[in-house]
Amino acid sequence: MNYQTNLFANRPLICPLLLALTLWAMPAGAETQPSLNLATAIERTLLQSPQLQQFPYQQRALEAQKLQAGLPPNPQFQADLENVMGTGESRGVSGAELTLSLSQLIEMGDKRQKRIDLVDASSSQLQYEFERQRLDTLSDVTMRYLQGLRIDALLSWNQRRLQIEQQALQIIKQRADAGAVGQADVLRMQLLLERSESRAQQLIGERQMAYQQLAASWGEEVDFSRLQGQLQQLPTLPQRDTLEQAISQSPAFLQSHALIRLREAQLRLSEAQSRTDITLGAGIRRLEAANDNALVFSFSMPLQFRDRNQGNIAAAHAEYEAGVLQQQLTQTELRMALLEIYQAMRNNQQQVERLQQTLIPLTRELLKQTESGYQSGQYNVLQWVDAQIESFSVERDLIEAQTAVHLQLLELERLTGVPLSRSIFTASYQE
Repeated sequence: MNYQTNLFANRPLICPLLLALTLWAMPAGAETQPSLNLATAIERTLLQSPQLQQFPYQQRALEAQKLQAGLPPNPQFQADLENVMGTGESRGVSGAELTLSLSQLIEMGDKRQKRIDLVDASSSQLQYEFERQRLDTLSDVTMRYLQGLRIDALLSWNQRRLQIEQQALQIIKQRADAGAVGQADVLRMQLLLERSESRAQQLIGERQMAYQQLAASWGEEVDFSRLQGQLQQLPTLPQRDTLEQAISQSPAFLQSHALIRLREAQLRLSEAQSRTDITLGAGIRRLEAANDNALVFSFSMPLQFRDRNQGNIAAAHAEYEAGVLQQQLTQTELRMALLEIYQAMRNNQQQVERLQQTLIPLTRELLKQTESGYQSGQYNVLQWVDAQIESFSVERDLIEAQTAVHLQLLELERLTGVPLSRSIFTASYQE
C-alpha cells in the first residue's frame, strides 16, 4: 500500500477532525452562551459605548459656560485719599480729602445676551454632533453585526461544499479502484477538499475576530455563541422621493445649519463688542479741613476714534458666509451620495434576483448533469470539478450581494437619519 492509498483510507477522519477544530476554536462555555440579536447589540452599545459616554460631560461644560456668559460685571469699590503728608495746611492729615465710591460697568450693545446666544448655538451644534456620532456608532455596530452574519453564511456555504466534495471523492475513489479512472482524478478532488478544509479553518478564525469586534462596540468580551438573523431577508428598496425629502433632515445637513447659527452668533457678538461700554460711579467725599462731607458722581467711557474690533467683525462675517456655502455644498454632496448608494443598492437587489432565479438553478442543474455524466463516463473529472467550482462561486456571489444590499441600506439610513425599510435589521437599528 503506497502513501496515496493511506491518505485515501483516512478520508473519513476529515469531518471529525474539522468538527474538533471548530469546537476548539469556540470560546469556553460557548455551548451554554445565548445567541445575540441586533436589538440587544445596539442597546448594549448605546449604554456602554466609550464614544457616546463623553457627551454628558461636554454638555455640562457648555452649561457652565452659559452660566459664566450670563454673569454681569461686578461693581468696583474705590477709595482715594488726597492732600495728605504735604506742607503748610496739608501737613499730616489736617487737609485730607477722603473719597469712597462705587462704580459699575454697564455693557452696551446687549453683550451679555449675545454671549448667552453664542453658548446656546454651541450647545445646539453639540446636540447635532452627538446625534451624528450616535448614528455613526449604531451604523458601526450594525455593520459589524452584518459582517458576522456574512461569515456565518460563508461557513454554512463552505460546509455544504465540503459535503459535496467528500461525496464526489468517494465516487471518484470507487471508479479509481475499479480501474475506470486514474489516481490523478482522485488527487484532483482531494486537492479541492483540502482547500475547502483550509478555508473552513480561516473562516472560523474570521468569525472569532468578527465576534470580538462586535463585542468591542460596547467594550466587553464575547459572551454569545451565535448571531440571530438571516441575510436572505432582504429589505425593500426605498423610494427615491423619500431620499430627496430626507436630505433636509439628515444629521449632516442639520449640523451644517447649526454651524451657521453658531457663526451668526459669533458675528453678532463681535458687532456688539464694538459698542462702547460706560462706567457710572457714586460716592462720598470727606473734606477734613472744612469738616464737611459731599457726594461725588463719576461717568467714564473710552473715546472711539477708531473701531478696534473691525478685524474680528470681518473675520466673523467671512466665517458666516463660509458656513452658508458649506451648507449648500453639504446638501449637494448628500444628494449625490444618496443617489449613488441608491443605484448601487438597486443593482445589487437585481443581482440577487438574477442569481436566485436564473444562475443558481442553472449551475445546480449543470452540477447534477455533470456528476451523472462523470459516473457514466461521458465527462472527465475536470469538467465535473469545473461545474462544482462554478456552482459554489455563484452561491458565494449570492451571499456577497445580499450582504451588500444590507450594508447599502445601512449607509442610506446613516446619512438620512431616518428608517427607510422595515427589515429585521433596520427596525432594530432605529430603536
